[in-house]
Amino acid sequence: MKDGSKEEFECPVAIEFYNKIMGGVDLADQMTNVYGLDRKSCKWWKKVIFQLLMSAVVNSWIAYCELKHRKTPLLDFIVPFAEALMASWKAQRTVSMP
Repeated sequence: MKDGSKEEFECPVAIEFYNKIMGGVDLADQMTNVYGLDRKSCKWWKKVIFQLLMSAVVNSWIAYCELKHRKTPLLDFIVPFAEALMASWKAQRTVSMP
């Protein structure tokens, strides 16, 4: 209130339900945006593709951590993954070039 006092009220059922169900989605959104691409000159479809790619990487990281039974930092998962992708692309390119 304006005078500094507080007024208690019950949380609406819809908000309780949202908070109960959407915790995982909010966490996934937060994790995909940690290393996100945010450039004004980037086309909208590139942002969509990078967001989908990052969602797939985060999901892979979660599965990897569960399979290995250890918590690996996300960046320590992304860097070797990106290096492997680049090496694979480079190997493919040198094989297909005449």
